[in-house]
Amino acid sequence: MNRSAYILLVSILAFVSCQDVKRPEEPANLIDRPTMVKILSESYLMNAARSVANRDISNKGIKLDSIIYNKYQIDSLQFAKSNAFYSANLDVYKEIFLEVQQNLIKEKELRDTLYSRYKKTQLAIRYQDSVDKAQMDSLRIVFPEISKDSLQKQFELLQVLENQKIDSGIDVTPAESDQDSLL
Repeated sequence: MNRSAYILLVSILAFVSCQDVKRPEEPANLIDRPTMVKILSESYLMNAARSVANRDISNKGIKLDSIIYNKYQIDSLQFAKSNAFYSANLDVYKEIFLEVQQNLIKEKELRDTLYSRYKKTQLAIRYQDSVDKAQMDSLRIVFPEISKDSLQKQFELLQVLENQKIDSGIDVTPAESDQDSLL
C-alpha cells in the first residue's frame, strides 16, 4: 500500500508540475534592445552609487529610477513588461547582459583613465609649486628684500628695454650701478 500511494503521489505531482508555462507576450510599447542595454547599464551604475552613498541619495530625495525613466521617456510598467519579455528568452537576455557588461567595462576604463590623468596633473602642479617655492626661498636667502612681484616687475622692465634696444638700434642696457638700484 505504501508503495502504491508513493507512486500515486509522484504521478500527481509530475502531472501538476508539467503545466504549460506561458511566455509573456510582446508588449505594444516594447523598449528596443539597444535602449534596453543602455537602461540596464545605467541601472547598474545607479545601483552602485546607491550602495556607496545611499544615505546621501535618500537625504537629498533623489529618485534614481525616476532619473532613468525620465531620461528615456518610459515608465516603470513599460520597463517591467519589456524586461519580462526579454528575460523569457534566456539567449537574448544573456546577449543583452553581455553588452551591458561591455558597456560597464568601457565606462570603468574611461573613468580610470580620467582619474589617472587627474592624479598626474595634481602631482605636476604640486611639483611645480614646490619648485617655484624653492626658487623663491633660494632667492630670499641671497636677496632677502626680493619678492616675487618685484622680480616680475624687473623682468617686464628688462623686456621693455630689450624691445626698445631692438626697435631703435640704441644700446639702452643699464649700467652696473643702475642694475643695483633696480633691486
